[in-house]
Amino acid sequence: METKVKPKGKIFTSVSVGAATVWFSTHCGAGFASGTQELNYFASHSWYGWIFPVLSIFIIGINYYVGCQAVYLTDKQSFGDWALEIYKPFGVVGRLLLDISVIVTTLAATGACISAGANLFLQNLGVPMVVGTIVMFVVIGGLSIFGADLVRKNAMVMTVGIIAIVILIVVIGVVKFAPNYSALVSENYMNPAAPKWGVTGATGTTPASFGNSLLWALTYAGFQMAIVGGTAAAYVGAKSYGEAKGFAITGIILNIAMLSGVCLLLTMGMPEIYTNEEAKVLPTLFMVNSLDIGALKVVYPILLMLALITTGVGFCFAMVTRFGRYFIKEKEGGGKTNEKLVNSIICLITLIFCWGIAQLGLIWVVQVAYRYLGIYNWIAIIIPFTIFGWKNLKRLRAEHPEKLVA
Repeated sequence: METKVKPKGKIFTSVSVGAATVWFSTHCGAGFASGTQELNYFASHSWYGWIFPVLSIFIIGINYYVGCQAVYLTDKQSFGDWALEIYKPFGVVGRLLLDISVIVTTLAATGACISAGANLFLQNLGVPMVVGTIVMFVVIGGLSIFGADLVRKNAMVMTVGIIAIVILIVVIGVVKFAPNYSALVSENYMNPAAPKWGVTGATGTTPASFGNSLLWALTYAGFQMAIVGGTAAAYVGAKSYGEAKGFAITGIILNIAMLSGVCLLLTMGMPEIYTNEEAKVLPTLFMVNSLDIGALKVVYPILLMLALITTGVGFCFAMVTRFGRYFIKEKEGGGKTNEKLVNSIICLITLIFCWGIAQLGLIWVVQVAYRYLGIYNWIAIIIPFTIFGWKNLKRLRAEHPEKLVA
């Protein structure tokens, strides 16, 4: 009979809160900070589109919770190791499915961050694209190779900055554009040419509906699932079973508040923000410029840069923890292979491939790559975690009763 879980100790700790900020900071990447994700998946559908992130983030959060508890119960930081336990009795197949998800998402998301970061340096400082790309390589790689503690600390510091800037922009924007939103609500606004959800190909447009909006929200939850690798890796060091609850509570509230806030702001810019092709490229910047406040035009690039860095770090860290151990060996006569050198090489190779994907452009990544990933991740992660993950957590608790009383 399974030991009844009565967690002791604090649930909100530096590890649980830190891992939650790694989740948010990795989530808050090029697509989030630019507004392209929020516009395509939520805001462009209807006056109530900004509410759907509640569903998306809740689905994401409960699955990340499974990953964090797997790290704690197995003492295995790499998702390649704990996946063998969570996907049982199909551990090897499950690990392969998760590998594909994390690798492809890393290439797409980090590639978009590198491209956007280099462009940001060019537009704001006149720095050549090549130099900007090298700077992004150095910063993301440097923050990814020194372990979970540095990743958590970096995420916590940068998250504070991101949250402060997002709140500032959203609050000012909501106050100014409240009449626009009231008009949308009063006329029960439904976009007559909303993005049409589809499995393959160019999906085109369709009159907005609850069902179409729901499919986009579920897809958003799907493509965000690959962040489980880096988020769970950052959870290493937890001292009690209950800390994962603190992680889930912090992460869900933080991500819903920030995502829904930006979605609400962009909804207030409908329909122009969606029909104006220039606005669709950087929707958040369009709304910031519409506020006509000079200081915000300086603050927004800072928000974008912080978001780009934290996302790149979260994904690269997942790759380091997954593959670094294969190259770190015991040397004859004592000692180990230089761990930081190995991690640096893995980061560099990862970033080079990411840069190649970046050449396809941010809009392609958000509209095409993320949609396919969203569908794939329901099959590869969300459904298996639901069917096998919770059952295997129960098994792991029974196998490690000492983990439940810490």
